[in-house]
Amino acid sequence: MKRLLYILAGIFFMVAQVKAQELLAKPNPPRLVVDKAGVLSPEQRQILEDKLVALDDSTSNQICIVTIPTLDGGSIDDYAVNLFRSWGIGNKKTNNGVLVLVAVNDRKIRIEVGYGLEGAIPDVIAKSIINNDLGPAFKQGNYYRGFVQASESLSKAAAGEYKEPRHRKSAKGGSSLGSFIAIFIIIIVIISISSRGGGGRGGGMMSRRGSDVLTPFILGSLLGGGGRSGGSDWGGGGGWGGGSGGGGFGGFGGGSSGGGGASGGW
Repeated sequence: MKRLLYILAGIFFMVAQVKAQELLAKPNPPRLVVDKAGVLSPEQRQILEDKLVALDDSTSNQICIVTIPTLDGGSIDDYAVNLFRSWGIGNKKTNNGVLVLVAVNDRKIRIEVGYGLEGAIPDVIAKSIINNDLGPAFKQGNYYRGFVQASESLSKAAAGEYKEPRHRKSAKGGSSLGSFIAIFIIIIVIISISSRGGGGRGGGMMSRRGSDVLTPFILGSLLGGGGRSGGSDWGGGGGWGGGSGGGGFGGFGGGSSGGGGASGGW
């Protein structure tokens, strides 16, 4: 019986070792963008790489983007933390790395945050970035845009500058309701002014003229103001539109993670 247990334990150990070996090997030469799922064009990969290298050079914060085809039924949380530790993303002393892992065929996302950035990028912010930046873009098949937006948000969060975007539908609905109420009140005021203007010829003419001039101006301003809020929050691109002429990535610094971050999908 003991012999059988030893054999089973040995098999389990070998299976565990095989599973561990299924992690992606650390890229050589080192890179911050590893697209094993092939969802980015060479130009897109290079633009992202250049921008993330520039961020690493200026702040020492390392954001690493990795895509894989599938997890083969495994947990994206476990895969991400193991990959993070295996590659050593971030600096060994400050542990200031972030891993954005996407299993494309499984439609799963994980943002794994190093120990040193857990205060600046808590789980709730990581989840917000998945829900607002990555997920919506991935649903449209635009992986590049999702990674650009997420990288911008993560870099801002690491610097303490990230603000969670307001929900577009709620903002649009509130704006429409407010415009409707304002228009209704103005119509009542105009009718009231016009009806009171009948007592005197001069006053009546001025009131009617005033209402004729002001009505389209006010209505146009209200409608125009309401329409502005419907614009895109990402139109400016945050300076991510082109590549950088800086040097290449020098390599990971031995950082680690304790499982901080968030997971999601699309």
